[in-house]
Amino acid sequence: MQAVSKTIHRVGENAGDGQVVKSCLQSLIGSIFGATFEAAALAAKAGVKGDVLFNVFSTSGAGCGVANTALENIIDRRFEGTGSGIGTMHKDLTITLAMAEEIGVPLHMASTAMQIFHAGKSKYPDGDNWVCTRVIEDIIGAELHR
Repeated sequence: MQAVSKTIHRVGENAGDGQVVKSCLQSLIGSIFGATFEAAALAAKAGVKGDVLFNVFSTSGAGCGVANTALENIIDRRFEGTGSGIGTMHKDLTITLAMAEEIGVPLHMASTAMQIFHAGKSKYPDGDNWVCTRVIEDIIGAELHR
């Protein structure tokens, strides 16, 4: 595990506990991504510059590494080759939603994020996570730039 992460968490004694925690994390990350993609598109359509949005987000209570990284890539129009391929998040959200369905837990935000990622993967299968923003931008006819 040390080869892939500097922090290792012991999350339980039962087989599968790690997958459950990973699914919870992916649900949160996917939801943050989806909200960031939509906020970026809203700002673009309203004429707000990407740098303004980034400065406010990154210094507010909503600022976090996930949102900041996504927003930086969107502003810089880096939708491929950033090391965060859309296929991985799509797969992780699929696993998370299947587990939630199996144990009877509704995941409203993760389900919405999954639809955003499904659209992104369908239109831009070789893109990175942030390419989902391009799908929304294509619909509204505006792009977020510096």
